[in-house]
Amino acid sequence: MFIHRLLFVPVFIVCCLTTLTNEATLPNDEVEALRSIGKILGKTKWNFSIDPCSRGNSWLDQPTRYYANNITCDCSFNNNTTCHVIHILLTAQNLLGTLPPNLTSLPFLQKIDLTRNYLSGPIPPEWGSMRLVSISLLGNRLTGSISGELANLRNLTSLILENNDLFGTLPAALGNLSKLERLHLSSNKFTGEIPEVFARLTSLKEFRISNNNFTGQILDFIFQNWTNLEHTYMEGSGLSGPIPSINATLENLEYIIISDLNGAETSFPQLFINARLPKLDRLMLRNCNLIGEIPASLGTFTTIKILFLNRSNFTGSVPQWILNTKEKMDLSYNNFNDTGESSCQKSNTVNLFASIARVNNSGIVPCLRSQINCAAEPLHFVRINCGGGEITVNGITYEADNYQAGPSTFYQSTNWAFSSTGIFLSNNRPDDVLTLKSSILSSNGGYELYTDARVSPSSLTYYAFCLANATYNVSLHFAEIQFTNGETYSSLGKRMFDIYILGERVKQDFNIIEAAGGAGLSRVQRFNANVTDGTLEIHFRWAGKGTTSIPERGIDGPLISGISIFNPVFKVGYKPSKKVNRISTAAMAGIVAGATFATLLIVGIFWWNCCYKLDDEISDVLLGDCWCYLASKQLVWLWLLQQVTILAEQTRGNRAKEKKKRKNRRRSNEE
Repeated sequence: MFIHRLLFVPVFIVCCLTTLTNEATLPNDEVEALRSIGKILGKTKWNFSIDPCSRGNSWLDQPTRYYANNITCDCSFNNNTTCHVIHILLTAQNLLGTLPPNLTSLPFLQKIDLTRNYLSGPIPPEWGSMRLVSISLLGNRLTGSISGELANLRNLTSLILENNDLFGTLPAALGNLSKLERLHLSSNKFTGEIPEVFARLTSLKEFRISNNNFTGQILDFIFQNWTNLEHTYMEGSGLSGPIPSINATLENLEYIIISDLNGAETSFPQLFINARLPKLDRLMLRNCNLIGEIPASLGTFTTIKILFLNRSNFTGSVPQWILNTKEKMDLSYNNFNDTGESSCQKSNTVNLFASIARVNNSGIVPCLRSQINCAAEPLHFVRINCGGGEITVNGITYEADNYQAGPSTFYQSTNWAFSSTGIFLSNNRPDDVLTLKSSILSSNGGYELYTDARVSPSSLTYYAFCLANATYNVSLHFAEIQFTNGETYSSLGKRMFDIYILGERVKQDFNIIEAAGGAGLSRVQRFNANVTDGTLEIHFRWAGKGTTSIPERGIDGPLISGISIFNPVFKVGYKPSKKVNRISTAAMAGIVAGATFATLLIVGIFWWNCCYKLDDEISDVLLGDCWCYLASKQLVWLWLLQQVTILAEQTRGNRAKEKKKRKNRRRSNEE
């Protein structure tokens, strides 16, 4: 009942403001300001034949999940006879213009929300002279730096600049925004250190700086001074560790999301040793150079629903409270001495894949040793239709891979397995969808392999085993099916991840759209892999780069459409059971030439003995017999030459047939 009453309050206020517009109107100077602002933004469908504050026609549309088209007025001025624009919400409309400096012509404007459009250009410094309390520009093409003039907005509570192309250092003057509660700067190109004067932002509740190029260490004041902090996101920010200790009074802290820190290895932060965090729900410390043992005190935080400590260097034993939990936890890619489990997965929630140390990150993952049962004959190829069912393309069959994984999942097929980790943040879905079906690609026209894909929020590893030791051709098939082309905000998404084969990074910040030349286009990345122990590991890892909110929240991490692993030396169906002698073309030519020479030699000897050695007196008598005998010898020679020619033709025919068979076998092994 309380929730319903809470929701009723803003609705009641809007209704009151709307009712007041029956007599009140917007001043002409603000009407003209809206007309100019609309042109600069690229908003072409405002109907100025009616008063903008009437909330009719094009001035107010029914909002959807992201779309909003709303001009809100306050008509309580001058005894309810005058209106002023206080809110502008134009979201998910693919506006193609720029940000209007003359927004200042709306002196009572408090909120401007232009989220998910296609706007370009800088943030006008003129906005710093306004009464704005909320600025949201997420998901555009904005460039330039943040103007220090924005620090004059002393009542500003929300500054949302995520997913743009802003750059430069953060102005220290922003530290004067004492009422600021939300500062979202992720997925830009900011550089330099976080200004220490930001310690004054004690009202801050949400701090997001992922996917930037900041330098320096994570400053202590984040977990010391910001006592109202609820959510912090620092994935791939460029900052270095160690993670500082935490203020024991941060009782509102719910999310701590940190990954890919630069710097030296450090022990587990003192963050959880003495602190009381009664609301902590998600703790994700991925690739943060953490070493040593997981402290027992971490087990006292019973409110944690998601714990990801993967890709670190933890040692010792996996704590028993983690093995016994029913929550979603991930300890994959660590260096534990003992996990207490023989399998790669504890129940359906705890991922232990590759959590025990391996020499040089190679060899069979220890948790797989007891589960692998290889046949007598080793495999020479493995082909997987990632995210889809079994298909046959150009005579090549790809195995099904449509298992719906969860936040921390290990799945094993007959001769391959995969491990998926991570959770899409802020998408408000009870369960993540980790297999996709394209809405822009058809299963016809050679795109059968690309209509489905598997995605992972953080880390995705495919592991092929029971292979013959050889050098394999590895073909990775990609097609971006979550973003679009054209001048829309959906085309602004950037998916970036790293690719590892046998523990070696072969691609950093790989972007499918850039590699393929656009969304919905296929791209095959080919590599060679030398298998020496019958196993091949292909690892895709999101390092916090790229966008996370385009076209909606929860679109990031690696995506793969298909995997083909094959030994190019292996010939399908070929079993050399006995030795076969074949005559080469050169040898055949030699045989023909030798036979011809031998025949001519015999004929020559006969000619000499039969003709030139006869006495003159009998030569005329025997000469006829000599030519007759010679003619018979010529017939023998011609017969011999004919037989050699037939043999040569048969050999050439057999070689042509064998060549065609080899070509067909090669085709079946190729992509």
